[in-house]
Amino acid sequence: MAIRDVFNAVRPKGFYRPDVDGVRALAVLAVVAYHYSPANFPGGFIGVDVFFVISGYLITGILLKAIENNEFSTFRELLADFYQRRIRRIFPSLILVLIACLVIGWLVLFSSEYERLGKYVAAGAGYVENFTLWSEAGYFDHASIDKTLLHLWSLSVEEQFYIAWPLLLWLITRRRWSLLMSIGLIAALTFVLNVSLVLSGHITHAFYSPLSRTWELMVGAWLAAGHRHGVPWLDKWRPAQSWAGIALIIAALALIEPTSAFPGFWALLPVLGTALIVNAGSSTFLNRRVLSWRPAVWVGLISYPLYLWHWALLSLVVIVFGDSNPTFRHASRLVLVVVSILLAWLTYRYFEDPIRRSRRGYTALSLTVAVAALGVAGLAVYTASGLPDRPASFVSVRAEQYVKSMQMGTLANSGDCFNPQTKMTLLQRQRHDAYLPDKWYCDIGDIHSRTLVLAYGDSHARAMIPTLDKYGKATNTRIVFSSIGSCLPLTNVTVHTDYPDACRELSEKATRMASDMRPKAVVLIEAWASYIGAGKIHVQRSITGAQALRTTLGETLAIYQALDIPVVLMQDNPHQRTSVPKASIRFAVNPSDQRLNSGAVTRLGYVRQQAEADSILKSVAARYPLSSVLEVGNALCNEDICPWAMQHEFLYYDSDHLSAAGALLVYPAFVAHMNAISNSGLARK
Repeated sequence: MAIRDVFNAVRPKGFYRPDVDGVRALAVLAVVAYHYSPANFPGGFIGVDVFFVISGYLITGILLKAIENNEFSTFRELLADFYQRRIRRIFPSLILVLIACLVIGWLVLFSSEYERLGKYVAAGAGYVENFTLWSEAGYFDHASIDKTLLHLWSLSVEEQFYIAWPLLLWLITRRRWSLLMSIGLIAALTFVLNVSLVLSGHITHAFYSPLSRTWELMVGAWLAAGHRHGVPWLDKWRPAQSWAGIALIIAALALIEPTSAFPGFWALLPVLGTALIVNAGSSTFLNRRVLSWRPAVWVGLISYPLYLWHWALLSLVVIVFGDSNPTFRHASRLVLVVVSILLAWLTYRYFEDPIRRSRRGYTALSLTVAVAALGVAGLAVYTASGLPDRPASFVSVRAEQYVKSMQMGTLANSGDCFNPQTKMTLLQRQRHDAYLPDKWYCDIGDIHSRTLVLAYGDSHARAMIPTLDKYGKATNTRIVFSSIGSCLPLTNVTVHTDYPDACRELSEKATRMASDMRPKAVVLIEAWASYIGAGKIHVQRSITGAQALRTTLGETLAIYQALDIPVVLMQDNPHQRTSVPKASIRFAVNPSDQRLNSGAVTRLGYVRQQAEADSILKSVAARYPLSSVLEVGNALCNEDICPWAMQHEFLYYDSDHLSAAGALLVYPAFVAHMNAISNSGLARK
């Protein structure tokens, strides 16, 4: 089939706006570019916001036409027809992708990976993916690439809109409220909600919540209502509108990054840009010549299945084969783009489009049953812990044993003392002028003992919970523990992180507790070297980097010296050069420690990693007789390497956080160091 025939084969008949499909093409290509090359296209994710505006425009236009023309005698008939159309449009491609994910996952994923996939399949089939991802957000949440159906969050937001909007639109028209004013009010209120959430630091909430995204869909709805009633918005400036709109979208692609306070005010760029292009109409030069260009229309028509396939394929390939080899990464992604486009066209041409055009009433019911069945299947996989004994799986039993060891230490109450500021509501923070709850720590070890050790730090401190807990139980010591990810809770230092105020307050609360309760020792556990890079921390604005660490550490140790409390500064563990190398053993019948450790960081590499930070720790601690440095290199490294695995267990949770097995390797050195402090008479009784 010639390329021209391919384009003609999917071009819909009847009147419609091809330029809108051109905008769809721009949106989906931006998202694909972002997912496949985020370093080169950091703002590509704004394509989703473009989709939201288009969805609001098209859906509202369809509903208003049906309502105002009295095409249905009852509201129930209107809803039935609307939802049947939506099901025939959305469910076919989704069914294919969910089936493919479950089948591929069955064959090649570890049980922990398949368990996670099952959860996302169930959430995707139930159109609650946004809420699932929202609930998972946290420092140790899995990387985005591990979430094979992460992209379904936007479809969930749209489906939630489709459920609520027909009912609300029917009410507005039946009560004869001003349609434009009503839509504008909803848009304004939800935009204010969006901005307030972002400004208050609840960016994850603003990103995934359907309410904080509603204004984007309402902008499209407002345009549809105006066009339906012939409102001449900027009628004389149509060519300028289309060019201004594309300029705003290009500006969004260039200026917005994953680290931006998004959506917030930033989302105005792609949303208003899309609105201007749509409002300009199909007769302007840009809309008629560029956006209505046949290849652009073709990409727009397959944009939905392309959106579904591209991320699912990329995620599965990276999970299975890894992503550390640059040559493989670039080549595989080029191939995956082509495969995604081919699958999208085949899905549209031979599955989605024929089903959508079908007028059989039972088609929608059959599709609904199929999606529900897939949701149940995903839930079954999740509740069965990924079905570790799956027949016909290519994953070896020995490899499964390795991966099961790749867990961080967890305790019944340890989650209460990591990132405790996330449990505070905005109102609580404003009311108490605080960023940590009253219970900002947890007790581990012998929680009833009167002998106390205070331990705190960042996420590397949390990884050491197994050692701290074991020590506390073995020595009848209560360990008061708290940690915040990417936080250096030392005196008078500002850390450039998501929670700088909470980090500062943790330092204040810890020293205050030490003053009141006089623990026998304080243990500080940090990824020290991570904070001496440019712009990471500063003291009094003028002191940054390594000098800032030296200054703030000295001030902190001086406080504990004055309180007559010993301080243990634990050196950081080695940082491996890649993520956990599961890909190297996935299909190996007899995977070995030796094979895994071939890519581990060398002992010399570890020394170089930590040289500057360790020098600071030792030189500052030397000025305070009650302070000491606990070296962990001998516990985690041999003469040559700092291994990934020992005795068929992974020592790391990811590239730099220790697993429970890795943390427990430090236990003998920790016990010996604490005993030395006690025997020297430095520790408080």
